[in-house]
Amino acid sequence: MKKMDEMERSIQLRSEEWGYRVALLMLCGWTLFNSWQTLAYGAKHNPLPSLILCAAVSVQSFVQMGLKQKMVEGDEEYRQPNLLLRSIILSIVVTAVILSAGTYFLVKA
Repeated sequence: MKKMDEMERSIQLRSEEWGYRVALLMLCGWTLFNSWQTLAYGAKHNPLPSLILCAAVSVQSFVQMGLKQKMVEGDEEYRQPNLLLRSIILSIVVTAVILSAGTYFLVKA
């Protein structure tokens, strides 16, 4: 494998960006279609596309925050709170609240 130059890296990054966007749009479409089938026709709900969608967006966001934080790590001029840790904790709390509320409404119904 040869080492990529700046132009090849730019092309690779742009193609991966477009692939990621298409995958997210397809997962959104799949999720909406499945929700529509469930509501309109009483089909079985399939949570897999929405779980994959949430995982992909979460991983992308956490990695982006982590890389930004690592870039300014030793900079004395730029001080920022640990947003990565706060976001992970917030996402765990939100997930727990949503799951508990959903379970409550499913059991009650």
